[in-house]
Parts: sequence; C-alpha cells; structure tokens
Amino acid sequence: MALKSTIGNIVGVNVKGVYNDEHGVAKDIDFLLNCKRLTGDEADEALNNDFSAPSIMRFMLSVATDWSKVKDDAGNVVPFSQDEFEERCNKISGLLYVTYKCYREQSGVRAKN
Repeated sequence: MALKSTIGNIVGVNVKGVYNDEHGVAKDIDFLLNCKRLTGDEADEALNNDFSAPSIMRFMLSVATDWSKVKDDAGNVVPFSQDEFEERCNKISGLLYVTYKCYREQSGVRAKN
C-alpha cells in the first residue's frame, strides 16, 4: 500500500494482556477498544508528562469511544460507557496501563515484521 498523507481519525486498539487467576494460571485479556487517533504531540500535550493513574485515566476517557469483546461474568456483552471502562480499569490492576501502552503503540505507524 502506498503512503497516504493522512490516516483515519479513529484507531482500533487491540488490547491484549494476561493475568493470573487464584490458582496461578495465566488468563488472557483480549478486547478491541476504539479510540480517537491523536498525534504523538497531541497525546504528549494532553498528559503534560504526568503519567499518574488519574492522568492516564482522564486521557483514556477522552479518547476511548467504543469497545467490543467485553463481557460480564455471566458472558453477556457489556455496552461501552466511560463508567464501564473506568470501573474495569479500577478493578483489574494494571489494565489501565496496558490499555494506554497499547493505544500509544497502535495509534501510530510501527515497523512491520
């Protein structure tokens, strides 16, 4: 594909991570988070070198617009809302930072293997 001068303003972020259950068994986290695409400078400016959890939460809430493959404990699809996003990030330690890392890595161009 040729290099275009612009790319879309929405990016689908594949959020993938792993956590251990109560038996020490690794369990996958895998969902798609749709976000507004910011330039690196815009993202840096929004955070203003503050990488605390409250700052990153504000940032992610400002860019996240939808998700898929998110279910509750009964297996029902959970509609996206800022409250649902924040609740999951607060309940699952590390999820906020993994989500932010995936956003920054996937919202721009990266090398292809």
